[in-house]
Amino acid sequence: MVSVEVVDPEPRMLPPLPARQLRAEAGGHADGAFPHHLGLTISHVEWRSEITVRAQAGAAGPGGVICAVPAELRIRLIHAEHAIRLARELPPGGCLAAEVLAHERRHAEVNRRVLRETATELRSVARGWAQRAETRAPDINAAAVALQQEFGQLMEPALERLRAARDAGHAAIDTEEEYRRLSRVCPEDQRRLRQALRGG
Repeated sequence: MVSVEVVDPEPRMLPPLPARQLRAEAGGHADGAFPHHLGLTISHVEWRSEITVRAQAGAAGPGGVICAVPAELRIRLIHAEHAIRLARELPPGGCLAAEVLAHERRHAEVNRRVLRETATELRSVARGWAQRAETRAPDINAAAVALQQEFGQLMEPALERLRAARDAGHAAIDTEEEYRRLSRVCPEDQRRLRQALRGG
């Protein structure tokens, strides 16, 4: 039996940070003339698996070596960290803050959608692997370790595809057109934002 559980709570809202610090956290440089990172979505995914192993009847080899196969495989994909943070200089509760938050929520939805898609893919991959996997080991515990390692190697390509799909989804959101739009909406808030970024 193969089961895949997705643990994906709603993204948390973190306290605001100065725009320059937010830009640095996003991997940019904090010394730009006009930092454009007014929001940041943080996502960290972890995975865990548990394998129950059974020895095949009558399949003992020489020297007491057993032939073992997966009896049960449980996988958990966990959004261990998923949060949104806005820049402190955004006028609180205003039109521009709402626009930036909506932009960041699109990023969060990409993270959640890709996680769900990865779970679906993993379910199929894991079922195929569980049907054909077997190992020979001195005892059932050693067999479980060997199968766990084998499955871990199988997981890596799927997780790499998750990262690639997530990056592509974010790139489709963070376009020049979108940044131009965000720089033009809510003119009064834009004026207040520029004053705040200048320190006045």
